[in-house]
Amino acid sequence: MQQPRSVDQVQRNYYDIDNNAELALEVFNAYYRTLNHSGKFYDEFPDFFLVKPGVLEGREIATRSSDQLLLDDSIKWARARNGYIGVSKHRNPKLGYYWLELSVAPFMLGDTVTADNKGEFFFILTKFIEFTKQYPKIYGNLTADIDTDKDLALMFNGISRMAERLKETLKIYPEEMLVSFNPKWPITQFQKMLHSLKENDQEWCELFFEYLIYVMGNKSKS
Repeated sequence: MQQPRSVDQVQRNYYDIDNNAELALEVFNAYYRTLNHSGKFYDEFPDFFLVKPGVLEGREIATRSSDQLLLDDSIKWARARNGYIGVSKHRNPKLGYYWLELSVAPFMLGDTVTADNKGEFFFILTKFIEFTKQYPKIYGNLTADIDTDKDLALMFNGISRMAERLKETLKIYPEEMLVSFNPKWPITQFQKMLHSLKENDQEWCELFFEYLIYVMGNKSKS
């Protein structure tokens, strides 16, 4: 007698980027073609997984034109960066139904920062902070006063906690599938980061933007 698959085993199948096409299509068809967004099917697939855009390309999946446009747009952007479509699952605990949010991976600076990709964004911020420690002459060392300034330490701890949202996902997918940035931080990449900091309302972004401008201002004066 064949043993039923465990939920963990089912979820691992979704993570297999080269062989999850059938599973991904099942999710998309169920979600975009029916009104029932609850039950065991939704309970079992993971909170986040990646799928190749080619799996969805050329298919009329959604019954509503607005949903199909969203799918087509995600496919286009994923194709443009030779990446993937991220599927995030959310649940309303009071009403007991699920909804999906789509994103494009790898995340790049300049992308709109949302609740679903802020882990990727803050992960890149931590990489920039480490860069300034190693090369302070370029943008200034952002952590120079962290040992003596409690408010500054609190901000950096907050940024690190946000970045840790990506820790579990990095156990499943390699870094280059989730984020893309230039580790040498040329000015164009830096400007995109400034824009991302200024144009989203995620926690710590405004403070970090103001502090970064302050550090650079002091650096230029010295």
